[in-house]
This record gives sequence, structure tokens and C-alpha cells, in this order.
Amino acid sequence: MSSDRHNAPAAPRTARRRRSPTPPLRLPPGRFRPPHCPNRHCRFYRPDPEWRWIRRGYYRYRIHPRPLPRFQCCHCRRTFTARTFASTYWLHRWDLFLKASDASVSGSGLRQTARSLGVAHSTIQRHLGRAGRQCLVRHRRMLDGKPLREPLAFDGFESFEYSQFHPCHYNLAAGHKSWFIYGFTDSPLRRKGRMTAEQKDRRIELEARLGRPDPKAVEDGILELLRTVVRTGRADDSVADTPLLLLSDEHPAYQRSIRRLRRESGMPALIHRVTPSTDPRTRANPLFAVNLADSLLRHCGANHRRETIAFNKRRQGGLERLAIFTLWRNAIKSRRERKPGPTAAMEAGILDRRWSWKDAFAWRSFPRKKDLPGSWWSYYWREVRTRALGENQTVHRLKYAF
Repeated sequence: MSSDRHNAPAAPRTARRRRSPTPPLRLPPGRFRPPHCPNRHCRFYRPDPEWRWIRRGYYRYRIHPRPLPRFQCCHCRRTFTARTFASTYWLHRWDLFLKASDASVSGSGLRQTARSLGVAHSTIQRHLGRAGRQCLVRHRRMLDGKPLREPLAFDGFESFEYSQFHPCHYNLAAGHKSWFIYGFTDSPLRRKGRMTAEQKDRRIELEARLGRPDPKAVEDGILELLRTVVRTGRADDSVADTPLLLLSDEHPAYQRSIRRLRRESGMPALIHRVTPSTDPRTRANPLFAVNLADSLLRHCGANHRRETIAFNKRRQGGLERLAIFTLWRNAIKSRRERKPGPTAAMEAGILDRRWSWKDAFAWRSFPRKKDLPGSWWSYYWREVRTRALGENQTVHRLKYAF
């Protein structure tokens, strides 16, 4: 007995929809020329006019309409392509890179972002780690050759990692007039404040097993922050001899840091003015720039809100999200919320236009020791350890995409 279904024409197959190439490979128009060798151990890792490379064929990428050329360094023999110089290099879900970065400064936690994008929270974690490392390099290169021509306000932002028994201090420095965030460092703290008897016993137990945080951590962190910002911004001869005004509250560690900074060679004349922390935090407060940065950081970051379960499980992750926030606050967000206009970087004379996330991640920023002074080099290579985890922490040894 025959059936009509055998003679029925086959249903057409649904064409597989290709993912939209977003973000695109932001490469210059025309023929691509690699600017330097991507091998960190090659002597031509920095741009050099003596560098030579050759073409080594082509390969096809599933979403690219034309074959992509492959190149080879004539010195170290490393092969690479144009995609090697993209910020999304080696990311499988590279179409989510900009969305994850924007969500990190929009008050969303890792799991909320992952649910909205339909991926695992570990995917968002890896994306934010990559974005944070890129923002560290982009921020430092943004300041290259730009003199510091305004007073500097600095203060500390307190948060914690892993649990409330492990507080930490994020030291921020912002321009008094432009509100530009020039840099940050971190300092582990000892838990303080009112505690129950059980909490005090718990703190004694943890300090006996893990050690007590350095009591001079805030002093050393502020010293490193000010040293880096001042040396970078006062390298120009036009401002090297003019005094620099530093603004802070009455924290005793800040005064000790400035005394140590004045004794270092090559430092300009430093004028330190103290504002009581009990003064109203209005526009008239000399510390308004750094107070505003603290408020925005707590408002835009779910990991720093009061009584939250989205707190930082690792201080390293908090630093990477802080780097994303710093670049967003300086170059992408308008300086004022009610009257959108120039950004803080434009007000400080560092940039001439407002950036977008595509501009921030247009090219892959390769790390170099000169571009990341002090602790920022360890921030990039994820060397900040969480004391509560002890030796149970992974060591990142990626070679190409890290």
C-alpha cells in the first residue's frame, strides 16, 4: 500500500543563521599591515621601523567573506593574522564582549548578566577579565605625554573580598576640576568596627592561619598611587617646576605617604590641604571629584553595594571591574548626568572626542612593562592573591590570548 508522504516533496532546510559580526575587526581600510610582532619575547614586540615580516598564505574564517592573510615575523618566526590584533582574539562568544563590558558598569552582577545574555556566568567572568586587562593598558596609554595641570584629590574606597573578614581599600586619585580618575591601587585591610564575641574569635582564628594584613598597606598604596600619577603627569618640562596641590581628608596614613613622597628625588613641590571627612559632600567640597567617583563606583557596580550577595569573591576580579569602570567614567560617560556633554577626559584635555565601547576595544592593547608601572603590571597578569584561599588558586600561564 503506497502512501502519499513518500511522494511529497522534501521540506526545505532552514538556512543556518550566521552570527552578526559584532564587534567587527576594527582594522584600518585598505591593506592591513601589522604594526609590530605579537610575540612578547621578540625584540620587535614594540613598533620598530627595522622590523621585517613576510606573508605566509591565507586562511578562511567562517564569518568573514574573504580569506584572511597570514603573516610571519622574520626575526622570531612567529606566525599571526590580522585577528591577532583584535581585542576579541581567541574568544568564542566574542559577540558578547561589548555587552558584558557595558553591563558591568550598569549595576548588574555576573549571574544577572549571564542570564540576560543566555550564557554561563564563567563566560561573563572571562570576558570581564579580558576587558579589564585591556582597559588597564588603554588608560595608561591615554595618559602618555599628557601633563597634569590641575590639583589632585585622592581618597580610599572601602569594600571587601570573599567575606567581610577580608576588607580592602581601593585608593583613587581624581582631578579636582575635570573629575578625571588618574589611577588607583589596592590595599588589604584588617577588619575593624563593632564585632560580636564570635566575630572577634573568628578574626583571631583567621589571622593565626592566614596572617595579619600589613598595617602600612594603605600608606604604601597611596604612596605608589601618588608616585605613579605625579611622575607620569609631571614629566613635561612645562609643568615640572610648578607646585602640585594635593587634596585629601585627615587620614593619618595620607600625611605619612606625602612626607615619604617629598623625600624622593625628582618630585615637584607638593602642597597638601586637608578637608575634614565630616564636611558635607557637596560641589563646594574640595574632595568632590573623588567623592563623586566613590558614589558612582558603589552605584554602578553591583559588587560594591551595601548588603549585597554580588560582592567580590576575588580582589583580582574587583580590580579588573574597577579598570573597566575607570575607562568608562573617563572616556565614555558624560562628565555630568543631567547635562550630557564632554567627558572627563575631554575636560582634562586628554581626549578630543567622546569614546564608545567600540573605540575602547578597537585594537588589542599589548602589555608592556613601561606602560603598566607599579602594581598595574601585577594587576594585568592576575597576580593579586586572595588570602582566604591560600594555595588553592590557579596560576594563569596563557601565552597568546592573555
